[in-house]
Amino acid sequence: MSMKLVRRLVCALGVALAHPATAQEIAITIDDLPYVLMSRTSPAQGLEQVRNITDALAAYDITATGFAVGVQITSKTAPALTAFANAGHAIGNHSWSHPDYGTLTSEEFETETRRAHAALAAWLSKDQFYRFPYLREGESEIAKTAATKILTDLGYRNAPITIDNDEWRFNADYLDAVKAGDLQKAKGVAKAYLAHMKERTAHFQALAYTALGRDVAHILLLHMNQINADYLPELLEWYASEGWKFITLPEALQDPLYSLPDLYAGPRGLSQIERIMGSKSE
Repeated sequence: MSMKLVRRLVCALGVALAHPATAQEIAITIDDLPYVLMSRTSPAQGLEQVRNITDALAAYDITATGFAVGVQITSKTAPALTAFANAGHAIGNHSWSHPDYGTLTSEEFETETRRAHAALAAWLSKDQFYRFPYLREGESEIAKTAATKILTDLGYRNAPITIDNDEWRFNADYLDAVKAGDLQKAKGVAKAYLAHMKERTAHFQALAYTALGRDVAHILLLHMNQINADYLPELLEWYASEGWKFITLPEALQDPLYSLPDLYAGPRGLSQIERIMGSKSE
């Protein structure tokens, strides 16, 4: 048995024994603010997406954290970002131009982060969080360490996720169906999207038990897009009906999971549960 695996098992066992169970808890995070696919979405449509999503969150008294891309903030899109903040939600840094960290030097990563920080100055929350584009946090331990230092020096805490998913793929298909006027197909895509989100939730909840012997405070990844604008109410209703408690990102990060060693370095974007396991789960 490798020393890395021994270390993981010892840490996991210690956390499981010290923290044997949690209720089903989930923090909602939303990437790519002000909104995604700007080439296919007008400023008015983007603002409507934000309002629909914040209305859905308000119905369950949820305080979410959104992550904004600096280059996407213009005079036309800024009202959408302001509407999200004015609805009581936190805003974090999602880089300047949404690059894969694996394609950057540490100096380029710092420039990206600082440029976005400056662009977001009017909206950034007091607790500063950073979300890596594509969840890719470094292809080597050296790269990971460099990014951690840069974020720490700028006053940021990394915001990982536990429930990873392909929601963005469903959004693209959904938009195609809506644009074509095929409402039956659009409803079919939405139904598949909801089923996918439920399956991904079950998968990562089960994985937490495999890795730690207990459930964890989960962090869900979503995007500011049309399918969520239209169907987030149904997704949140499902979580509520299943007994999930909605919490904030800072509350979720108090779970001991997020203090365990991250044993993964590589090109993939992974759930934090997979990271403490050292590899992708499937």
